[in-house]
Amino acid sequence: MKTWKKILIVALSVLAITAATFVGLLVKIHYEKYHQESYWDPQPQHVSKNILMVYGYHGLNEYVQLKDVRTGKFTTPELQHIFINEYSKEDSLVVFRTFDHLRGYLNVNTGQIIIPAQYNRAWNFSEGIAAVLKDGIVSFIKEDGELAFSNTFPIYYYDDYSEIAFQFHQGLCVMRTLDNKWGLINTRGEWVVEPVYNSIDAPHFGYRRVTDGNKYGLLTLDGKVALPLEYDNIRLSSDDRGFILIKEGLAKEVDKDLQTIVPFVYDNLSAITDVTYNSDEEYDASNTQPVRYWRYDIGEKSGVIDSKGNVIIPAIYYNVSLINGNMFEIEITQWGERFLVNEKGQYIDKSGF
Repeated sequence: MKTWKKILIVALSVLAITAATFVGLLVKIHYEKYHQESYWDPQPQHVSKNILMVYGYHGLNEYVQLKDVRTGKFTTPELQHIFINEYSKEDSLVVFRTFDHLRGYLNVNTGQIIIPAQYNRAWNFSEGIAAVLKDGIVSFIKEDGELAFSNTFPIYYYDDYSEIAFQFHQGLCVMRTLDNKWGLINTRGEWVVEPVYNSIDAPHFGYRRVTDGNKYGLLTLDGKVALPLEYDNIRLSSDDRGFILIKEGLAKEVDKDLQTIVPFVYDNLSAITDVTYNSDEEYDASNTQPVRYWRYDIGEKSGVIDSKGNVIIPAIYYNVSLINGNMFEIEITQWGERFLVNEKGQYIDKSGF
């Protein structure tokens, strides 16, 4: 091949690479300009009277900054995230996270970083105190960054953003141990409720739900037992009137004072016939026998009531179906182990089939 042909091939290759790079740059500029502003970007929002939280993008990477509307200047560098304090509006310091995954605190009223990023995990202030995690140790700091008390708590941290926050409510904060037992500490770092529970939830209606093994109970905000650990489940009612207490296949609704307001509740009701109908469905009653039994569901478990609403079989089984007459097939495990019982819930045949 002649020399001039080699030179031409090289020149064309360089030109093609240059053109491709230029086109790629134009595409990137177009994407960042139009997708950032008109599609991807959330609207700026005020975090306080004079401080605005502004979002931006570098390609697909989102960042956030605070901006002082009085001066028009940004008060922070580009940050990965700012965690607005939804629990305590009185505490002006909130957590921010940098792109190297360290956390610190900034003031939403001034927009200034107060405590530099240095923690592996940090939680927003509550009642003037904040929990921070560094090198596997949880400690508590004041708004000047100094320790609120000397006691510290080694934990094994699960990288789970749904984990309950270490925040104070009426002077008490949840805390757990290295062996994953939960208790409550006060603002001096002392155990008020010893770490004996498998879990302690965030407060609802002035109570904390606790578990120990497979049983549930409630504590008051000051750590006293409101309901003992004897329930199969405790959950919030769908309309936020109170709690649903589930025990031995029965459930009732109680109000925020734990007084019974509905003695019998369920999640679903279905007629038990040769053809099963959901209570929300319409069917031609003239073509069926009168319904004698209804299956009621509480969570994943099922039971049977008669046409008068009397509980025949409590909802402690994974499925219940009518075989014939007054005989039912029940599933006692999720893997399909089945037995026959009569209308009193008594086993007829334990051999399985």
